[in-house]
Amino acid sequence: MLEKYFKILSNPLLYYVDKSGNSVFRNFCLFNNTGNVYHTKISKENVGKTLEYRFQLDKRLKLAAFLTPVILYLIFIHVNFSLFNLLFFEFLWLVIVFGTRIWCSSEYSSHLIRKFGKYELTQFSPEIPQRKYDEFAALFKSKIIVTLIVIMLFFAPALVIRYVIKLEVNSGKKYPQAVSLSNFYFAIYPKSKRIYDMRALAKAAQRDYEGALKDYKTVLNMSGKRLTKEDFTRFENLLYLQKKVSTANDAVDVFNEYLTKKRLSIFDTSQMLWIKSMFKIENNISEGVVEEYDELINSLDTKDTKNQFYLSSDKAYMLYIMKEYASAISVYNILISYAEANKDKFAKELASLYIERGFAKRRMGDIQGADVDFLSSKVNPWDVSKFEPILKPQGFVVDKF
Repeated sequence: MLEKYFKILSNPLLYYVDKSGNSVFRNFCLFNNTGNVYHTKISKENVGKTLEYRFQLDKRLKLAAFLTPVILYLIFIHVNFSLFNLLFFEFLWLVIVFGTRIWCSSEYSSHLIRKFGKYELTQFSPEIPQRKYDEFAALFKSKIIVTLIVIMLFFAPALVIRYVIKLEVNSGKKYPQAVSLSNFYFAIYPKSKRIYDMRALAKAAQRDYEGALKDYKTVLNMSGKRLTKEDFTRFENLLYLQKKVSTANDAVDVFNEYLTKKRLSIFDTSQMLWIKSMFKIENNISEGVVEEYDELINSLDTKDTKNQFYLSSDKAYMLYIMKEYASAISVYNILISYAEANKDKFAKELASLYIERGFAKRRMGDIQGADVDFLSSKVNPWDVSKFEPILKPQGFVVDKF
């Protein structure tokens, strides 16, 4: 079947006279009823004029076949990337190209009827030697290969440009060049999430916070519903940049808005809640932090003790850095009792829990109780200070690409 279609597509002939003396013109159909037959012999002069008309139509069809993907491609690379947009542009390409073919077919059919009257449909299959078919096939294959090579040559520089942008961003110095190259890339190549990340970093380094923020919003929209490991950095920087251009409250609102577009696992949700809670506490808008942890914990299946435990540990950590030491100690008491009773699952967590509770007790003035917890942790006294809950000041997170 494929060989048959390949034979039809590779055949450049447009007219022949069959053994019965019938004149057969090739029409614009691709696979079935590809010929228009007249049961009479048509003069060479009339055939020549008709084929000249056909050549004119072919030129228009080829122009449409060439310009349509080029124009649609240039439009597509400047719209938001999505599966819907991709399918829409592919559909539009098919509609325009095949619509042009249908128009050419109609014009050619009308021309034949005006010149020679009604015709009958048949398969366009001239009797020619196999050698000729082989030549046609070889020529058609060479055209396909040349087309593929041209496409490859067009896209090959994209890899080079991407690599150069990566080097310039990682160098920590050539940020203006990285931005310029990224702009050039986006002018002629499809959108790339990683190049948006690199350009956002370069813009932020030059204090173009609005430009960097716009790039992060674009790439978060591009990344779809699935949360990737790169998205964690993007969300952290989204908070940082939005605060720079407006307020911390706006940053949290934007963070929540983009987070609702993602499909999150419990682990993803806990990580995002940690990032947001740290940001809110640092910026003195800690209202609702504990409530969000409680809401997430209560939403879990009662049998999901593992996630309940780890989320409660995060909640206790947040209570400590919010200076709500008494509340933190209450949570640590429950966690430590549970971990002691389930050492097969949580033995590794006991050390940090004892030390964190110890620091909370010390803050409350219970020095003796704190020392007992530090000893219970069985951690080298010189290393105890490493476990104290701390609020790390948020900055722009710089990735290595």
